[in-house]
Amino acid sequence: MLNQLSYRIKTPIALVLVILIATASVTVLLVWRGYEDTRQGFVAQVSSLGRVLSRTLRPALLHDDIWQAYETLKSPLESGETPGRDFVLLDRYGLVFAASNPRTFPVQSRLAMTPPGAPPTRSGGHQAVYTDEHFIYVHTPVLAEDDAVLGSLVQRYDASLLKPRLAEIAQGILLASLPVLLLLLPLGWLAGKRLTEPLSHLAECLGRVGREAPETIRCDFPAGKDEVSQLAHRFHEMLAELRSKQALEKHLAQSDRLAALGRLSAGIAHEVNNPLGGMLNTISNRRRAGELDLRTEKTLSLIERGLTQIRATVSALLVEARLESHALAPADIEDVRTLVATDARTKHLKVEWTNGLAESLPLPSAQVRQILLNLLLNAVHASPKGGQVSVVVRPDANRVVLTVDNAGPAIPARRREHLFEPYFGEGEGHGLGLWVTYQLVQQMNGSIDVESVPEHTRFSVSLPLSDETHAS
Repeated sequence: MLNQLSYRIKTPIALVLVILIATASVTVLLVWRGYEDTRQGFVAQVSSLGRVLSRTLRPALLHDDIWQAYETLKSPLESGETPGRDFVLLDRYGLVFAASNPRTFPVQSRLAMTPPGAPPTRSGGHQAVYTDEHFIYVHTPVLAEDDAVLGSLVQRYDASLLKPRLAEIAQGILLASLPVLLLLLPLGWLAGKRLTEPLSHLAECLGRVGREAPETIRCDFPAGKDEVSQLAHRFHEMLAELRSKQALEKHLAQSDRLAALGRLSAGIAHEVNNPLGGMLNTISNRRRAGELDLRTEKTLSLIERGLTQIRATVSALLVEARLESHALAPADIEDVRTLVATDARTKHLKVEWTNGLAESLPLPSAQVRQILLNLLLNAVHASPKGGQVSVVVRPDANRVVLTVDNAGPAIPARRREHLFEPYFGEGEGHGLGLWVTYQLVQQMNGSIDVESVPEHTRFSVSLPLSDETHAS
């Protein structure tokens, strides 16, 4: 039964039991000690009375005066003494000479109440105290002037005479210990719970291992050198090892996907770049063939930028690829707006567009366009029909910030953990778009952040302006 209880219950119960046992033991000890002190005081008092009476009874024994002896024995009892007391005077032969209760102890009878080991009646006798189950006996020799034993005085007291005093002592001690007990019991219970709190917290934390990700488990323990603190230290070490193990597994899995993607992208690049090169050469040849009207030139420019964009995307799949393109111009941002307009109209989306570029900036246009296009297409895809998408391109002294907002559902927590990993898409898509975006941002030494709550998701890309970035 006890094995089924938590230590949060067993430990306080154990402390409460210890307090109860200790209090009961101390109470019994104090009652016994009080009883012994009362008994010893009682014995000392009646012993003193016996010595006084023995000296008073000496003349009665010397003159063989039974009446005088009887009067002397009755005198203490006539002063209001309680019943349960008997005084008997024995002669030198151990026969009753006189008694306070003659009917119980007749003259010249042998005293049957004397327990074994009664004091000697010869010269040199000493006072002695004896007890049995019911009585306390005090034997006091009656001595002559030369210390010869004339007889002995036997005082018999009923042991029940001490019971009222014992009850009084017990009651006083119980009344004194009860407030202490009422104070110690809740303190013991609280102390037991306090002692087991770190152990219970450790058990709770251990129970979370395997059900929750190690990086989400946060358990704080008080510093110390006791056993629970040592267990807590080992627990934190175990969590650290589990986190390292999961990080290594994640890294290995990502490496495997990257290796597979590398082999795939190499084949794609080879197969796609050849026809792309041919189409770009065709556009170049058409331009050299003669003058073009404005509409044709605009169309060819748009097609050329689109084909260049495709080549940049294919090259981005090769993570280490270094692309050369012209500096980012305001027209490049507007091209993205043109490319995504059809998809936005299909879903009846309102696109708020803020292009803060007023001049060319030292950033590779193909990569920036691809980043913005990927984020914008994802936003259009995630937005509900009739919703709104917001795009802001904002340059400052040393960087360009691209911000894309949509009013779609929040990205699930599990998805956010692997948001920029290839082939981890959920629902439609293959997960390559954001991975390509992430690779492009990394190539330009930039950063990308995601904020996602219900009905609002924002992707923010910060790209630094530098010669090194431009060269990338």
